[in-house]
Amino acid sequence: VPVVGSDSGAIPEVVGDAGLIVPEGDAPALAAALARLLASPELRRELGRRGRARAEARYSQRHLAEQTLAVYRRVLT
Repeated sequence: VPVVGSDSGAIPEVVGDAGLIVPEGDAPALAAALARLLASPELRRELGRRGRARAEARYSQRHLAEQTLAVYRRVLT
């Protein structure tokens, strides 16, 4: 599923190149991004593919467990 997010907080970092980012509170920009996705099945597929790959690489149980262990190691050494 492709993502459209705002440019606030950590959203751009989380989305990366796997979605479209619009200015926070800019309804016309949001509408344009959604229209762009509706008009382009290829873009929807590509962003969806990137999003899945990004989520699997950054937010899998294994990756999160490794990050947690790394924090514990830094704190305990």
